[in-house]
Amino acid sequence: MSSRTLQRTVSVSGMLAWRSLILVRRMPSVFIPSLVMPLFILVATSGAFHGISALPIGTGSYLAFTLPFATVMGGGFAGINAGMTLARDIEGGFVDRLISSPAPRLSLVAGPFTAAAMRSIFTTTVVLIAGTIGGIAPPGLTGTLAIYLLAAFFAMSTACWSMGVALRARTVQAAPLMQLVVFVLVFTSVAYAPRALQTGWLRHVADWNPVTHILEASRAAEFETLSWTLLWPAIVSIVILLGVLGAFALHGLSRLGKD
Repeated sequence: MSSRTLQRTVSVSGMLAWRSLILVRRMPSVFIPSLVMPLFILVATSGAFHGISALPIGTGSYLAFTLPFATVMGGGFAGINAGMTLARDIEGGFVDRLISSPAPRLSLVAGPFTAAAMRSIFTTTVVLIAGTIGGIAPPGLTGTLAIYLLAAFFAMSTACWSMGVALRARTVQAAPLMQLVVFVLVFTSVAYAPRALQTGWLRHVADWNPVTHILEASRAAEFETLSWTLLWPAIVSIVILLGVLGAFALHGLSRLGKD
């Protein structure tokens, strides 16, 4: 890719990312659920499972234990929104017009990919504010930055998945499939309890689930105990998710207009 093509790709991707963000104002029904659900998870989960805080979970507050779960899930919803937006653009003919223009095709996924990370920043901020209102002392600067980055990278990973589905199904009716895989990944990790308290098949699944390492690193950042021992598995998990799901999205992009 030449430098001129790269510049054009970055420029168009930035405009498409901005377009995705301003759709929040024009179509709030698309974004509001992705904001409400993490808050619902934060409140409902901490209320229903607060008794678990009596067990050794690293903190005496289950609300604090749930907060990283809510921020990561918020990132997941931001990624799902990227796929839903792309599916709507395909159905509405916007993608066809963009393909017929000189705009680089890569920008079709790079724009929503960037927007997903930016949306996750807003969602994470709202969750952290809600946690502070609930009495959770905010972590230090390093811990807060780690929480933001982990949620943003998970948003980009799930954006690749949902866009890959959108590029194949080419209809917003595929949204349940986008959501299902993200929910399964999150809920079979350490979302509700640490691995030390899990038994049976769930423990084995959680051991191999990449979201487990992302959540464990985010929780360590929340409790200000993040170390390289917990950080490097999270980094490897993010690289694997972005690599596999990114290839899935790019393959779907390469087939667009050929089928």
